[in-house]
Amino acid sequence: MKPLLMLVLLGLALPIPATGAPVELESLMEKLARETNCAPLGPLARHTLDDPAGLEPGEARILTEYGFHDLSRQQFRCRGRSLQIEIYRMLDAPAAYGVFTLYRNPDSRVPEGFPILAEESERWTAFAQSRFYVRIRRPALPAGRAAALEAARFLAQALPADWALPSLVDYLPGQHLVPGSEVFFMGHRALGLRLPLGPEDLFGLAHGAEALMADYRPLNGSARLLLMTYPTQQLAGKYLQSGYRRMMQQHPDWQVFYKREGPLVVMVLNPTDPEIASSFLDKVSYVSSVSWDPKAEPLSVGHMMLSVFFYVGAVIGITLVVGLGFGLLRALVSWLFPGKIFDREDRYEVIRLKLPPPR
Repeated sequence: MKPLLMLVLLGLALPIPATGAPVELESLMEKLARETNCAPLGPLARHTLDDPAGLEPGEARILTEYGFHDLSRQQFRCRGRSLQIEIYRMLDAPAAYGVFTLYRNPDSRVPEGFPILAEESERWTAFAQSRFYVRIRRPALPAGRAAALEAARFLAQALPADWALPSLVDYLPGQHLVPGSEVFFMGHRALGLRLPLGPEDLFGLAHGAEALMADYRPLNGSARLLLMTYPTQQLAGKYLQSGYRRMMQQHPDWQVFYKREGPLVVMVLNPTDPEIASSFLDKVSYVSSVSWDPKAEPLSVGHMMLSVFFYVGAVIGITLVVGLGFGLLRALVSWLFPGKIFDREDRYEVIRLKLPPPR
């Protein structure tokens, strides 16, 4: 018992490895001031949903749909220009991707030196990384642009670099896609910012559904593609019919083509040509994924037949062993107790019901 007790105590004394240290934004901002040409102009302000005064009007409801944790904001002076750094901490990486696509300006461009999701416009420099959305507001001057890019690159290197984009992104056709037009939605309020659908949740996004919208410019035409995925195909069929009916009541002049494959709903909005809509509906298809172990290879016919013969032989062998054992046991009992258990002279009649034979 003593060695076992020592092993248990040793296991309790060992440190538990951390699964991922949380990001301390205060320390990150202090490191930014030390290692760059930026000086803080005020303390770091942190805002949550309990303090919506630090958010834009109506922004709290939209951030709640995506999964919002907090917003950290601080003023800096970098290279003689005033910058306001805003870091949105979301619940996961797809939520940060959604907020980035929702706030992205249509006239923005992708700056150099960033891994995936980044934009640069006349108003700000922004990027999404891990579960963080970073936006740096700057003056529309060349010096302000250089200062914002320097701060953004520093923050991109300091924040975690893991990625997890929504699965809907894989269904978007790549041909004729307008770069930067993708918008990921996790609620009807965010969708209402891009489509005039009113205050109601027409397509039931509050029931665990997600949506992705993108613009396309095929040759001599245009179209807008809307993808929606639901937890079950029953919900997809229900909200497709009801949502389409109510949307056409609001906008009878719209041209909408749609189809449903399982839990995936595909809509083509206002195409310039019905053939364009048909081509996009054909390009998007739902394929259910099944997890499998790549180490488990399927058996060949020869191995399968050998397994069958081995199984039959094992059953026959067990039957012979059981029969032989029962015969030996009976012989042994008859030798030890002759006429007591087996081969007795007494006969016992079976109780029978004397029923008349059937007529």
